[in-house]
Amino acid sequence: MTRVPAVATIRDAYVFTANNLGGIIGLIWVPMVLVTILGFFISQNLFNQGIEAMASGTAANLGPALLLWLGYLLSALLLMAMMYVAVVQLALGQRNTPSWAHFAFGAAEWRMLRALLVFVGLVIPVFFLGSILVNGVAIRSPQAAPLASLLVHVVMLIFAARFFLLLPAISAMETEPVLRRAWQLSAGNFWPLFAVLMGFVIPLFLLFILLMVPMASQIPPPPATNANLQTQQLAMFVWLRQALPFLWGLLFFVWPLVIGLFSSASVSAWRALKDKPSVDIEA
Repeated sequence: MTRVPAVATIRDAYVFTANNLGGIIGLIWVPMVLVTILGFFISQNLFNQGIEAMASGTAANLGPALLLWLGYLLSALLLMAMMYVAVVQLALGQRNTPSWAHFAFGAAEWRMLRALLVFVGLVIPVFFLGSILVNGVAIRSPQAAPLASLLVHVVMLIFAARFFLLLPAISAMETEPVLRRAWQLSAGNFWPLFAVLMGFVIPLFLLFILLMVPMASQIPPPPATNANLQTQQLAMFVWLRQALPFLWGLLFFVWPLVIGLFSSASVSAWRALKDKPSVDIEA
């Protein structure tokens, strides 16, 4: 059985991203700016409406804000597809000249978009069910809430290992249904692919937290834990709204690292597994 070399894949992804960071930024900065600006203002609107709904006890005005957020999610996925495909092509050596700006919609981008939509459609129910589970556990046993939250995130990482990591390379280089092909190629390689994900997720998370430390002093502290649940939730929403400029600003600067690492790892894993024959998943 062909195995993905986890350590080599992680190492090569960091080397590629470090050596090509300027080229990555050149390829993705236009869609990245759009994702960040739109995301900030639409998130702010959603938090404003959510805070008003919680304070007044009515959610009548929350519907339009949620629809606007769903529209943003669709456009953000399209822009992400553009970024991933372009950087995958760079990792494959199909782009040899520096690009100062890139904005393209082609067959590969559309395949990536469709795959992302289906992937998000799989993950969102898991996220919402997990949120309900975590809230239920927090009400009955606050001490167990972190463990429940960890389990939900592990389940989502399992989806990412079996599906997401291979999506960029398959979208750019193959014409078969992307998610089905990713499931086939990742069979028998869950743990190596999971290790690759952890090799990126943990350092990026720690980097994000480290960058948040000097900015956190500018944000009022979160609510006290001795308040009732509704008061805590309202105060947390207010706190998150105040943190939005910092969060979106950090995402803007971290995003080239995320795209570079995951695109390169996708190419390395796909190269290791691409000769695995395609089979009928229903057989």
